Amino acid sequence: MRDVGGGALTAPDAARLQSALTYFAEAAPRHTADEEHSLFPRLRQCADPAVNRTLERVARLEMEHRQAGLHHAAIDRLARQWIAAGGLEPEDSMALHGHLMVLRGLYQLHIAIEDQEVFPAAALLLSTQAIEEIGREMMERRSATSTAGPRGR
Repeated sequence: MRDVGGGALTAPDAARLQSALTYFAEAAPRHTADEEHSLFPRLRQCADPAVNRTLERVARLEMEHRQAGLHHAAIDRLARQWIAAGGLEPEDSMALHGHLMVLRGLYQLHIAIEDQEVFPAAALLLSTQAIEEIGREMMERRSATSTAGPRGR
């Protein structure tokens, strides 16, 4: 689909695009909820002074969740328009590409902060019980999603 540039989609391309939209409509809100409702509150409750640097990173991740949400919404709208109309106007195609590139860059940094800083700090700072509770909440969130749809929590 890289070379389509907002032009006509083949049926397989449209199906792949629809599949990607569905995945991100389900995965992104779950990921955000996992962190903002399960992990981050527990980190904020830590009495250990070592948590301060991690909490600075957490604040950045929360801001990035909001930014990503705006780009996901724009991408979803433009991609659905593309599927429905069979093509995009050049300015819409450029806007879609722009949102995708911003989101790509945002996620590269976001994932690096999670993997290299926040998750290792959580493993050190949180009790085994807290980590197990987070895991249970994540599983429950996914069970609720499979029965309640993409926004279920």
